[in-house]
Amino acid sequence: MNDNDVKTALLEVEEIKLKAQLRAVRELLRGESTPPLDENEKRISQIEYVYMALKKAKKPLHVTEIIDKVKELYGLELYRESIVSALLKKVNRFDRFTKMGRNTFGLIEHKDLYRSQAKEE
Repeated sequence: MNDNDVKTALLEVEEIKLKAQLRAVRELLRGESTPPLDENEKRISQIEYVYMALKKAKKPLHVTEIIDKVKELYGLELYRESIVSALLKKVNRFDRFTKMGRNTFGLIEHKDLYRSQAKEE
């Protein structure tokens, strides 16, 4: 690695840091910052919010509906690509979630409920 490569790498790192700082300042100016957590409070992952939304819905939801439901219930904006990716990983590991159709997910624990709902329709 020559001096120019090192200089370029350092400048790129500095640029990333400055962009993150600017984004944080802009969020504070818009009032989008969340209050700091109490040391006893635990952060909740986005996938946990998805789980809670599906549990409340008691039916499989398309990813668009999941995003809308989480925003409605918890005021949290989810990113579609991240959620789909995370849900597919959970489905492949048989970890709480099941895929019911194209970009439609439900909970493994509610599979019997989903079957009974399908019979009623």
